[in-house]
Amino acid sequence: MNEQLDLSKYEDKKLIAFDLYGTCIDHPFKNIKTPPKLKDIVTTQPITLKEIEEKWENFWDDFKINDLIESTKKDIEWTFLFPETLEALKYIKSKWYQTAVVSNLSKDYAEPLHRLIPEWNFDYEVLSFDVWTVKPNPKIYEYLKSLSWIDFKDIIMIWDSLKSDVVWSNSVWIIPILLNRSEEWIKQIHKKWIDFIQISTLADLKEIL
Repeated sequence: MNEQLDLSKYEDKKLIAFDLYGTCIDHPFKNIKTPPKLKDIVTTQPITLKEIEEKWENFWDDFKINDLIESTKKDIEWTFLFPETLEALKYIKSKWYQTAVVSNLSKDYAEPLHRLIPEWNFDYEVLSFDVWTVKPNPKIYEYLKSLSWIDFKDIIMIWDSLKSDVVWSNSVWIIPILLNRSEEWIKQIHKKWIDFIQISTLADLKEIL
């Protein structure tokens, strides 16, 4: 974490929003190849891969969707929490922040959220398949705002992607925190057009919030 950054802008916030995969939950088979058209369907509509196979049985002539179903099932079975996730969420709640999870994922991948993380940890769930839009579309941030009744300026978002999450949340005046679990630290962290803190574990939030 960059100790030289001013922490004052993180004070008096009301809502802490988290990405799910890569931030709170990990999964070893994350690079499963899915055709772009199919990926767009499952991340923006409340439908499982199995339901798609049954609904459009003859649509996937050039793609073995059953193989994808099995790979996805295996991936979901092997999901696990990062060791500090629950403790970090417990700490956030103890400070009286409201919490949210905001994530691009399919209906299939929502199962580990409710299996691994107790229901009460997140006050709001903004999942792309449920709200029919994905990050970085500003509509997903607007949905969080309308759901929580909290202005963007009072929201902090903790995500693991610099381009997809930090940059876009900053563009709507939401304060970003980058979770970088990689051993390769991003050196150009202090940019003229965006100022954010970089952490290596959710446990570091105790030093900020």
